[in-house]
Amino acid sequence: MSSSHRIMNNNYHTHMYLCRHAVGDIPDYVEEAIRLGFHSLGMSDHAPFEELQDRSVRMYPSDFPLYLEKCNHAIQTYQDKIRIYKAVEIEYFKEHKHIYPKYLKDLDYLALGQHYISDEESRNHLRSSYALKTIDHIKTYVDTCIEGMSTGYFTLLCHPDLMLFNIDSFTAELESQSRRLIQAAIDNDVYLEINANGIRKGLRPLKDGWRYLYPRKEFWELAKSMKAKVIVSSDAHDPNQLYDEQVIEAYQFAQSIGIEVEEAIQFKQ
Repeated sequence: MSSSHRIMNNNYHTHMYLCRHAVGDIPDYVEEAIRLGFHSLGMSDHAPFEELQDRSVRMYPSDFPLYLEKCNHAIQTYQDKIRIYKAVEIEYFKEHKHIYPKYLKDLDYLALGQHYISDEESRNHLRSSYALKTIDHIKTYVDTCIEGMSTGYFTLLCHPDLMLFNIDSFTAELESQSRRLIQAAIDNDVYLEINANGIRKGLRPLKDGWRYLYPRKEFWELAKSMKAKVIVSSDAHDPNQLYDEQVIEAYQFAQSIGIEVEEAIQFKQ
């Protein structure tokens, strides 16, 4: 892949082996980012969270000091070659509001990745965001993300259209909820992320033809019309995914809608 045709200069959504479903250590990602000519790389592995019992998709609480140590070592080692940010991707639950400022004492930013919503009817009172089926589920997802963004703790909202993963028809109700979510991101100066990992999951045969479950075109057309800040992220779980064909396709997807993707996040001082 020719670097002369590269679009991405910065990636803020990157995982590593501690989350149990990615490969590679932090230096592997950093050295690949340097090879690609990236200006910066944000490491944002899945944060430990006592609320979420499935440890197969996030680091153990005991791993977090090691994660920080690895991030800090990489920042020092590669400081003359690339800017490295340390972060985590984490869900928001109001019952655990106290943990977010604690994380921010050690990190540069938090990425809001709402993989679950509270749901009294589901096992463990949690429902996966990949399994939202009703407008009430969608509303809970949107309400949760809005409340999270309003705290000021989060810099970007990862794969915001994940809420539509299990939904075929983009109804007027879904448009209304999407508008609420996008407007809250605008109001709270949070970046919305077009996520290349949704493209990696492949096209699916659905009622309206073959398409990706995310990114969802209808959602991003609204984001374009509402002038939200949009970035593209690799959501890399392997160093080879930092800038792969799916990242290029994510940029092409944005361009097809007319979205001017932000090249870099402007961090608040």
